[in-house]
Amino acid sequence: MHQDAMKRTLLSPALGLALLALTATPAAAQDYTFNHVTQDNQWSWVATTSLGSLVGVPDQNFEVQGTSDVTLTGSPFSGGVITGASQSVTTDLNGYIPGPFGIHLADIVVTNLVFSVTTDAFTIDAAGDFNTNWIVMFESGSLSVTPFGGSPSVTDLAGTFGPPSANSGSVTIDSSGQVVLHSDQVATFDFVDAGTGISATFTITGTFHGTADVISNEPGSSYCSGDGSGTACPCGNTGGAGEGCANGSGSGALLSAGGSASVSAANLVLSAENLIPSQPGLYFQGNNAVNSANGNPFGDGLRCAGGGVIRLQVRFADSSGASQTTTNIAANGGVSAGDTKRYQIWYRDPNSSPCSTQFNLSNGYEITWTS
Repeated sequence: MHQDAMKRTLLSPALGLALLALTATPAAAQDYTFNHVTQDNQWSWVATTSLGSLVGVPDQNFEVQGTSDVTLTGSPFSGGVITGASQSVTTDLNGYIPGPFGIHLADIVVTNLVFSVTTDAFTIDAAGDFNTNWIVMFESGSLSVTPFGGSPSVTDLAGTFGPPSANSGSVTIDSSGQVVLHSDQVATFDFVDAGTGISATFTITGTFHGTADVISNEPGSSYCSGDGSGTACPCGNTGGAGEGCANGSGSGALLSAGGSASVSAANLVLSAENLIPSQPGLYFQGNNAVNSANGNPFGDGLRCAGGGVIRLQVRFADSSGASQTTTNIAANGGVSAGDTKRYQIWYRDPNSSPCSTQFNLSNGYEITWTS
Protein backbone atom coordinates (compact mmCIF):
# COMPACT_ATOMS: atom_id res chain seq x y z
CA MET A 1 0.00 0.00 0.00
CA HIS A 2 1.16 3.51 -0.77
CA GLN A 3 2.85 5.19 2.21
CA ASP A 4 0.34 8.10 2.30
CA ALA A 5 -2.55 5.67 2.38
CA MET A 6 -1.03 3.74 5.23
CA LYS A 7 -0.37 6.98 7.10
CA ARG A 8 -4.03 7.97 6.85
CA THR A 9 -5.00 4.50 8.04
CA LEU A 10 -2.95 5.02 11.18
CA LEU A 11 -4.18 8.57 11.67
CA SER A 12 -7.80 7.46 11.62
CA PRO A 13 -7.64 5.59 14.98
CA ALA A 14 -6.33 8.75 16.56
CA LEU A 15 -9.53 10.57 15.68
CA GLY A 16 -11.47 8.05 17.70
CA LEU A 17 -8.80 8.01 20.36
CA ALA A 18 -9.44 11.74 20.75
CA LEU A 19 -12.35 10.67 22.89
CA LEU A 20 -9.89 9.58 25.51
CA ALA A 21 -8.59 13.10 26.02
CA LEU A 22 -11.53 14.37 28.06
CA THR A 23 -11.52 13.95 30.54
CA ALA A 24 -17.87 20.55 43.78
CA THR A 25 -20.44 21.56 41.62
CA PRO A 26 -19.17 25.12 41.40
CA ALA A 27 -21.27 27.80 39.82
CA ALA A 28 -18.38 29.42 37.97
CA ALA A 29 -15.79 27.85 35.69
CA GLN A 30 -13.46 25.38 37.40
CA ASP A 31 -10.41 23.56 36.01
CA TYR A 32 -10.11 19.79 36.45
CA THR A 33 -7.34 17.31 35.73
CA PHE A 34 -8.74 13.90 34.74
CA ASN A 35 -6.73 10.71 35.17
CA HIS A 36 -7.12 7.88 32.65
CA VAL A 37 -5.96 4.41 33.65
CA THR A 38 -5.42 1.53 31.26
CA GLN A 39 -7.90 -0.94 32.78
CA ASP A 40 -10.75 1.53 32.23
CA ASN A 41 -9.79 2.43 28.65
CA GLN A 42 -9.96 -0.66 26.46
CA TRP A 43 -10.03 -0.22 22.69
CA SER A 44 -9.93 -2.29 19.50
CA TRP A 45 -9.77 -1.58 15.77
CA VAL A 46 -10.77 -3.31 12.55
CA ALA A 47 -9.94 -2.24 9.01
CA THR A 48 -10.69 -3.37 5.48
CA THR A 49 -9.02 -2.14 2.31
CA SER A 50 -9.58 -2.71 -1.39
CA LEU A 51 -6.61 -5.12 -1.15
CA GLY A 52 -8.15 -7.02 1.78
CA SER A 53 -8.40 -6.78 5.54
CA LEU A 54 -5.76 -5.18 7.73
CA VAL A 55 -4.80 -7.75 10.34
CA GLY A 56 -3.55 -6.80 13.81
CA VAL A 57 -0.46 -8.36 15.37
CA PRO A 58 -1.02 -10.06 17.74
CA ASP A 59 -4.55 -8.59 17.65
CA GLN A 60 -6.36 -5.27 17.28
CA ASN A 61 -6.63 -4.46 21.00
CA PHE A 62 -4.87 -1.55 22.67
CA GLU A 63 -4.99 0.64 25.78
CA VAL A 64 -4.22 4.27 26.62
CA GLN A 65 -3.29 6.19 29.74
CA GLY A 66 -2.61 9.80 30.67
CA THR A 67 -4.27 12.98 31.91
CA SER A 68 -6.44 15.70 30.43
CA ASP A 69 -7.39 19.23 31.47
CA VAL A 70 -11.07 20.18 31.33
CA THR A 71 -12.89 23.37 32.29
CA LEU A 72 -16.43 22.75 33.59
CA THR A 73 -19.09 25.31 34.44
CA GLY A 74 -22.40 25.37 36.28
CA SER A 75 -23.98 23.92 39.39
CA PRO A 76 -24.84 21.22 38.47
CA PHE A 77 -22.49 21.03 35.49
CA SER A 78 -24.00 22.81 32.51
CA GLY A 79 -21.08 23.08 30.10
CA GLY A 80 -17.40 22.57 29.52
CA VAL A 81 -14.44 22.49 27.17
CA ILE A 82 -11.30 20.35 26.90
CA THR A 83 -8.36 22.73 26.98
CA GLY A 84 -5.53 20.20 26.60
CA ALA A 85 -4.58 16.59 27.12
CA SER A 86 -1.73 14.15 26.84
CA GLN A 87 -2.58 10.51 26.14
CA SER A 88 -0.10 7.70 25.54
CA VAL A 89 -0.84 4.46 23.72
CA THR A 90 0.71 1.87 26.02
CA THR A 91 1.91 -0.55 23.29
CA ASP A 92 3.06 -0.35 19.69
CA LEU A 93 0.31 -0.75 17.08
CA ASN A 94 1.15 -3.49 14.58
CA GLY A 95 -0.65 -4.81 11.52
CA TYR A 96 -0.28 -6.17 7.99
CA ILE A 97 -2.25 -6.63 4.78
CA PRO A 98 -2.17 -10.35 3.92
CA GLY A 99 -1.46 -11.46 0.37
CA PRO A 100 -1.45 -14.79 -1.49
CA PHE A 101 0.70 -17.69 -0.36
CA GLY A 102 1.07 -16.19 3.13
CA ILE A 103 2.95 -13.07 2.06
CA HIS A 104 2.36 -9.63 3.58
CA LEU A 105 1.55 -6.96 1.04
CA ALA A 106 2.66 -4.45 3.66
CA ASP A 107 3.67 -4.43 7.33
CA ILE A 108 2.95 -1.39 9.50
CA VAL A 109 3.91 -0.35 13.01
CA VAL A 110 3.29 2.81 15.03
CA THR A 111 5.64 3.38 17.98
CA ASN A 112 5.79 5.82 20.90
CA LEU A 113 2.42 7.37 20.04
CA VAL A 114 1.40 10.34 22.23
CA PHE A 115 -1.39 12.69 21.27
CA SER A 116 -3.05 15.84 22.64
CA VAL A 117 -6.68 16.86 22.29
CA THR A 118 -8.85 19.96 22.43
CA THR A 119 -12.60 20.37 21.83
CA ASP A 120 -15.23 22.91 21.00
CA ALA A 121 -17.14 24.23 24.02
CA PHE A 122 -20.07 21.92 24.81
CA THR A 123 -23.36 22.02 26.70
CA ILE A 124 -24.14 19.40 29.38
CA ASP A 125 -27.82 18.54 29.80
CA ALA A 126 -29.68 17.72 33.02
CA ALA A 127 -28.77 14.04 32.72
CA GLY A 128 -25.06 14.90 32.41
CA ASP A 129 -24.86 14.11 28.67
CA PHE A 130 -22.99 16.16 26.05
CA ASN A 131 -21.82 16.06 22.44
CA THR A 132 -18.92 17.99 20.91
CA ASN A 133 -16.24 18.03 18.21
CA TRP A 134 -12.83 16.69 19.19
CA ILE A 135 -9.53 17.67 17.52
CA VAL A 136 -6.44 15.51 17.96
CA MET A 137 -2.79 16.30 17.34
CA PHE A 138 0.11 13.90 17.65
CA GLU A 139 2.79 15.11 20.03
CA SER A 140 5.14 12.26 19.14
CA GLY A 141 5.18 8.93 17.36
CA SER A 142 6.71 7.17 14.36
CA LEU A 143 4.95 5.35 11.51
CA SER A 144 6.91 2.61 9.76
CA VAL A 145 5.60 1.05 6.49
CA THR A 146 7.41 -1.92 4.94
CA PRO A 147 5.97 -3.02 1.56
CA PHE A 148 6.48 -6.59 0.35
CA GLY A 149 10.04 -6.96 -0.85
CA GLY A 150 10.87 -3.36 0.03
CA SER A 151 12.57 -1.34 2.74
CA PRO A 152 10.77 0.37 5.64
CA SER A 153 9.79 4.00 5.28
CA VAL A 154 9.55 5.92 8.57
CA THR A 155 7.38 9.02 9.04
CA ASP A 156 7.53 11.32 12.07
CA LEU A 157 3.91 11.86 13.21
CA ALA A 158 4.65 14.83 15.53
CA GLY A 159 2.51 17.84 14.69
CA THR A 160 0.04 15.87 12.55
CA PHE A 161 -3.60 16.95 12.94
CA GLY A 162 -6.75 14.96 12.38
CA PRO A 163 -10.07 16.53 11.31
CA PRO A 164 -12.75 17.17 13.98
CA SER A 165 -14.70 14.11 15.09
CA ALA A 166 -18.11 14.33 16.84
CA ASN A 167 -18.43 12.16 19.96
CA SER A 168 -20.88 12.08 22.87
CA GLY A 169 -20.22 11.48 26.55
CA SER A 170 -21.42 12.15 30.07
CA VAL A 171 -20.24 14.02 33.17
CA THR A 172 -21.42 12.82 36.57
CA ILE A 173 -20.32 12.87 40.22
CA ASP A 174 -20.05 9.43 41.83
CA SER A 175 -20.75 8.42 45.43
CA SER A 176 -17.12 8.95 46.42
CA GLY A 177 -17.24 12.59 45.30
CA GLN A 178 -15.26 12.30 42.07
CA VAL A 179 -16.19 13.71 38.70
CA VAL A 180 -16.53 10.90 36.15
CA LEU A 181 -16.23 11.29 32.38
CA HIS A 182 -17.53 8.30 30.43
CA SER A 183 -18.37 7.41 26.85
CA ASP A 184 -18.79 4.24 24.79
CA GLN A 185 -17.58 4.90 21.26
CA VAL A 186 -17.82 3.43 17.77
CA ALA A 187 -16.35 5.45 14.91
CA THR A 188 -15.89 4.59 11.22
CA PHE A 189 -13.62 6.36 8.73
CA ASP A 190 -13.54 5.97 4.92
CA PHE A 191 -10.73 7.13 2.62
CA VAL A 192 -9.25 6.68 -0.83
CA ASP A 193 -5.52 6.90 -1.43
CA ALA A 194 -4.89 9.36 -4.25
CA GLY A 195 -1.61 7.71 -5.24
CA THR A 196 -2.81 4.11 -5.64
CA GLY A 197 -6.62 4.38 -5.68
CA ILE A 198 -6.78 1.97 -2.74
CA SER A 199 -9.84 2.57 -0.56
CA ALA A 200 -10.19 1.62 3.08
CA THR A 201 -12.63 1.70 6.00
CA PHE A 202 -11.32 1.89 9.54
CA THR A 203 -13.57 1.35 12.58
CA ILE A 204 -12.58 1.74 16.22
CA THR A 205 -14.61 0.68 19.24
CA GLY A 206 -13.74 1.60 22.82
CA THR A 207 -14.64 2.91 26.23
CA PHE A 208 -13.47 6.21 27.65
CA HIS A 209 -13.43 6.49 31.43
CA GLY A 210 -11.64 9.15 33.50
CA THR A 211 -11.96 10.58 36.99
CA ALA A 212 -11.03 13.85 38.68
CA ASP A 213 -11.40 15.31 42.15
CA VAL A 214 -14.63 17.26 42.58
CA ILE A 215 -12.92 20.56 43.41
CA SER A 216 -9.85 21.76 41.56
CA ASN A 217 -8.20 25.16 41.84
CA GLU A 218 -10.77 26.37 44.39
CA PRO A 219 -10.20 30.11 45.04
CA GLY A 220 -10.56 29.83 48.81
CA SER A 221 -11.66 27.49 51.60
CA SER A 222 -14.75 26.83 53.69
CA TYR A 223 -14.80 27.22 57.47
CA CYS A 224 -17.24 27.65 60.38
CA SER A 225 -19.83 25.02 59.51
CA GLY A 226 -23.04 24.36 61.41
CA ASP A 227 -22.51 20.61 61.19
CA GLY A 228 -21.48 20.12 64.82
CA SER A 229 -17.76 20.41 64.16
CA GLY A 230 -17.56 23.82 65.91
CA THR A 231 -19.98 26.06 67.78
CA ALA A 232 -23.37 24.42 68.30
CA CYS A 233 -26.29 25.73 66.26
CA PRO A 234 -28.79 27.91 68.21
CA CYS A 235 -31.61 25.39 68.72
CA GLY A 236 -30.02 22.07 67.86
CA ASN A 237 -30.66 22.66 64.17
CA THR A 238 -27.44 21.04 62.98
CA GLY A 239 -26.82 21.14 59.23
CA GLY A 240 -25.13 18.66 56.94
CA ALA A 241 -21.36 18.32 56.49
CA GLY A 242 -19.85 21.67 55.56
CA GLU A 243 -23.21 23.46 55.59
CA GLY A 244 -24.51 26.24 57.78
CA CYS A 245 -27.11 25.49 60.47
CA ALA A 246 -30.25 23.81 59.18
CA ASN A 247 -33.15 25.93 57.96
CA GLY A 248 -36.79 24.97 57.49
CA SER A 249 -35.92 22.65 54.61
CA GLY A 250 -33.85 20.45 56.92
CA SER A 251 -30.59 21.37 55.20
CA GLY A 252 -28.13 24.17 55.85
CA ALA A 253 -27.09 26.78 53.31
CA LEU A 254 -23.81 25.89 51.60
CA LEU A 255 -21.59 28.76 50.42
CA SER A 256 -18.90 28.10 47.80
CA ALA A 257 -16.92 30.09 45.27
CA GLY A 258 -15.78 29.76 41.68
CA GLY A 259 -13.51 31.69 39.38
CA SER A 260 -10.24 32.99 40.77
CA ALA A 261 -8.98 35.03 43.72
CA SER A 262 -7.30 37.48 41.34
CA VAL A 263 -8.25 41.12 41.91
CA SER A 264 -7.43 42.05 38.32
CA ALA A 265 -9.32 39.09 36.81
CA ALA A 266 -12.48 40.22 38.62
CA ASN A 267 -14.14 36.86 37.97
CA LEU A 268 -14.84 35.55 41.49
CA VAL A 269 -18.41 34.29 41.96
CA LEU A 270 -19.93 33.43 45.34
CA SER A 271 -22.64 30.76 45.17
CA ALA A 272 -25.10 29.39 47.71
CA GLU A 273 -27.44 26.42 47.67
CA ASN A 274 -30.03 25.00 50.11
CA LEU A 275 -31.50 28.46 50.63
CA ILE A 276 -35.24 29.09 50.98
CA PRO A 277 -36.70 29.38 47.45
CA SER A 278 -37.72 32.87 46.32
CA GLN A 279 -36.37 34.48 49.50
CA PRO A 280 -33.68 37.20 49.55
CA GLY A 281 -30.13 36.64 50.72
CA LEU A 282 -27.37 39.15 51.45
CA TYR A 283 -23.82 38.25 50.46
CA PHE A 284 -21.39 40.11 52.74
CA GLN A 285 -17.67 40.39 53.45
CA GLY A 286 -15.83 40.66 56.77
CA ASN A 287 -12.23 41.00 57.88
CA ASN A 288 -12.32 38.47 60.70
CA ALA A 289 -13.15 34.80 61.21
CA VAL A 290 -15.45 35.15 64.24
CA ASN A 291 -14.65 33.19 67.42
CA SER A 292 -11.47 31.63 66.08
CA ALA A 293 -13.34 30.53 62.93
CA ASN A 294 -15.98 28.65 64.94
CA GLY A 295 -18.63 31.39 64.79
CA ASN A 296 -21.17 32.70 67.29
CA PRO A 297 -24.94 32.01 67.37
CA PHE A 298 -26.90 34.58 65.38
CA GLY A 299 -30.52 34.09 64.33
CA ASP A 300 -30.99 30.45 63.33
CA GLY A 301 -27.32 30.16 62.35
CA LEU A 302 -23.76 31.16 63.15
CA ARG A 303 -22.08 34.48 62.46
CA CYS A 304 -18.75 33.50 60.91
CA ALA A 305 -17.54 36.70 59.17
CA GLY A 306 -17.24 39.97 61.09
CA GLY A 307 -15.24 43.16 61.46
CA GLY A 308 -15.46 45.90 58.83
CA VAL A 309 -18.50 44.25 57.29
CA ILE A 310 -19.34 45.27 53.71
CA ARG A 311 -22.66 44.44 52.03
CA LEU A 312 -21.82 43.00 48.60
CA GLN A 313 -25.10 42.10 46.91
CA VAL A 314 -28.67 41.01 47.63
CA ARG A 315 -29.82 38.07 45.51
CA PHE A 316 -33.10 36.12 45.55
CA ALA A 317 -32.89 32.33 45.60
CA ASP A 318 -34.38 30.52 42.62
CA SER A 319 -37.01 27.76 42.82
CA SER A 320 -34.34 25.23 43.80
CA GLY A 321 -32.97 27.43 46.61
CA ALA A 322 -29.79 28.53 44.82
CA SER A 323 -28.29 31.93 44.06
CA GLN A 324 -24.98 33.45 43.04
CA THR A 325 -23.38 36.86 42.83
CA THR A 326 -23.21 38.85 39.62
CA THR A 327 -21.17 41.78 40.91
CA ASN A 328 -17.42 42.47 41.03
CA ILE A 329 -16.62 41.10 44.49
CA ALA A 330 -13.10 42.53 44.60
CA ALA A 331 -14.21 46.04 43.63
CA ASN A 332 -17.29 46.10 45.87
CA GLY A 333 -15.30 44.74 48.79
CA GLY A 334 -12.42 47.17 48.25
CA VAL A 335 -9.85 44.39 48.47
CA SER A 336 -6.18 44.46 47.50
CA ALA A 337 -3.73 41.72 46.62
CA GLY A 338 -2.59 40.02 49.83
CA ASP A 339 -5.82 40.71 51.75
CA THR A 340 -7.58 37.81 53.45
CA LYS A 341 -11.35 38.28 53.63
CA ARG A 342 -14.22 36.20 54.94
CA TYR A 343 -17.61 35.76 53.26
CA GLN A 344 -21.08 34.60 54.20
CA ILE A 345 -24.68 34.86 53.07
CA TRP A 346 -27.49 35.97 55.40
CA TYR A 347 -30.91 34.85 54.14
CA ARG A 348 -34.60 34.97 55.05
CA ASP A 349 -36.55 31.95 56.34
CA PRO A 350 -39.88 33.59 57.24
CA ASN A 351 -42.27 30.62 57.29
CA SER A 352 -40.29 27.60 58.50
CA SER A 353 -37.56 29.01 60.76
CA PRO A 354 -36.47 26.22 63.16
CA CYS A 355 -35.52 28.67 65.91
CA SER A 356 -38.29 31.19 65.05
CA THR A 357 -35.92 34.08 64.26
CA GLN A 358 -36.91 33.97 60.55
CA PHE A 359 -33.33 34.27 59.26
CA ASN A 360 -30.25 32.11 58.96
CA LEU A 361 -26.68 32.10 57.61
CA SER A 362 -24.47 29.83 55.55
CA ASN A 363 -21.06 28.47 56.45
CA GLY A 364 -18.15 30.90 56.15
CA TYR A 365 -15.76 31.09 53.20
CA GLU A 366 -12.22 32.52 53.35
CA ILE A 367 -10.24 33.97 50.43
CA THR A 368 -6.71 35.35 50.27
CA TRP A 369 -6.67 37.65 47.28
CA THR A 370 -3.90 37.79 44.70
CA SER A 371 -2.96 40.37 42.09
